[in-house]
Amino acid sequence: MAQDPVPKHMTITLDFDLQTPNSTVGEARIKAAYKAAVEAAVAAATAEFPEGSIKTITADMHWSYRWIDKREVLFSRDDEQA
Repeated sequence: MAQDPVPKHMTITLDFDLQTPNSTVGEARIKAAYKAAVEAAVAAATAEFPEGSIKTITADMHWSYRWIDKREVLFSRDDEQA
């Protein structure tokens, strides 16, 4: 049976491509940037959505290094043959 109101979800994905020649980005800066990005997103959503409409907010961060500029395609699907 359908719920009333129908649950809605909004997902925001941010991908920061950092260019720091001859430098490293440490854990403190990573955490600070993550916290600032989440706080800004929550503030914007809270300002735009009707009061009381946000049930829960979750946030997740993944930090990785990408060692190559050009990635090889690992998987591709030809929709015409599917």
